[in-house]
Amino acid sequence: MIHAAKNESPYMNPYLGGIGIGVILFSVFFLAGKGLGASGALTRLFTYAMDKVAPEYLNGIDYLAKYMHSDGGPLYHWLFFMFIGIVIGAFLAGIRGNRMKPEILKGPNTTTQRRIITAFTGGLLVALGARLAGGCTSGLALTGASILGVAGWVFFLSVFAAGLITAFVVRKEWL
Repeated sequence: MIHAAKNESPYMNPYLGGIGIGVILFSVFFLAGKGLGASGALTRLFTYAMDKVAPEYLNGIDYLAKYMHSDGGPLYHWLFFMFIGIVIGAFLAGIRGNRMKPEILKGPNTTTQRRIITAFTGGLLVALGARLAGGCTSGLALTGASILGVAGWVFFLSVFAAGLITAFVVRKEWL
């Protein structure tokens, strides 16, 4: 179990957190008629940045170019506004819980440089996997599974299996 440091607020009960996620997911379905998802917002942000750096190259990639032709541009979409809200909410929660401090968490058997490289590599692999799978854990697993979509459940179970396998492989980094 993870314990908060002396000056930090205690962590939320995970069961209450799960209920909170369920209430938020239901509310989003009820109010917006759509589920949650973060990878779509990041794809839109990437497309926007790529348009500023290499617009000719972007137009040659049909998958990304379609985001440029949406009404209002790639950033004028409910997923992007939801993403901004998540970032602001996480920042405020970090301040409120006294958890805003620069640190690199790592095990005693690894270096800071190796931790940064493995975190960056893992993040890139997860982002690529989310695009290949058709969504991230919030979009494909939570939203897809909540509407009893087969793809959502397959993804959900695959994430758990991959997490267990990965934890076994990289456990020496943390022990």
